[in-house]
Amino acid sequence: MTSQNKQTLFWTLAPMGVGMIVPSAIIFLLAVAVAHTGPLDAMADIVRKQFAPGENLFFLSLLGLIPFAALSLACFFASRHLPPMRLACVAVGGLVGILVLMVPGHVSVWYPLYGGGHQSSTAVIAFVFIPFFCMPPLGIGLLVGWAVSLLPFARKSSASTK
Repeated sequence: MTSQNKQTLFWTLAPMGVGMIVPSAIIFLLAVAVAHTGPLDAMADIVRKQFAPGENLFFLSLLGLIPFAALSLACFFASRHLPPMRLACVAVGGLVGILVLMVPGHVSVWYPLYGGGHQSSTAVIAFVFIPFFCMPPLGIGLLVGWAVSLLPFARKSSASTK
């Protein structure tokens, strides 16, 4: 497998890896920074909640993968036409687009549990909508990433890999 193929594969699969980590990372950061829980205790709590009834974080991660799967699919199709450096610009733009909305959405739902505020009983419903609300910013991020890939630094790097 050539270096170019490895880079293409990385930028096609990386969004899925990021998507699996984001929900747990947000919970971890809130537990440590807001609730002042020790890092090991926070990690143990997250592992315990992965498949716990009523707190199935794994299901939330799967639901949150929708925009990341769309990005991986977009990167897969773009990889047929773009060299790795330009594909990286598109992938990073899409990731930023998703995370711009997903991170604040998750923080707004989880923060009351760790910050001592009042949590609405229906707040968890947000996890159903957040992935779909991330789709328009994903599209904008893809366009911005593609535009950045047209800049000379990306073109020059792409020309040197051919």
